[in-house]
Amino acid sequence: MCILLVGMRSVDGDIWKAARVDGIGTTKTYLLVILPTIRPFIVTSLVIIASTFIKLYDLVVAQTNGGPGIASQVPSTYVIDYLFKAQNLGQGFAASTMMLASVVIIFVPWIYLEYGRSKSRG
Repeated sequence: MCILLVGMRSVDGDIWKAARVDGIGTTKTYLLVILPTIRPFIVTSLVIIASTFIKLYDLVVAQTNGGPGIASQVPSTYVIDYLFKAQNLGQGFAASTMMLASVVIIFVPWIYLEYGRSKSRG
């Protein structure tokens, strides 16, 4: 939230005034002007949140040890449990590969769209 707050405060006040003078509504101002302006801040916060979800193992194990049952099990605890506790290397490697694939499926198209467009324009 702090990163997004900094992003919102970095938006120049003249942009708000220009949108009001042009008669643009508040919703359109946010969607068409403000969100593209703070896009780097949004991407940064999403990357930090995603990396936190992936490496959440220590917090879950320290507080609940994955219990009760599998109520607080996250993908990283699932991988560690199958790799080391159950010694089922196949399922542990498959789960970790799926974690990696999910990150790649999200970030590779985004990187291509982000940097591929700018190279083709110039």
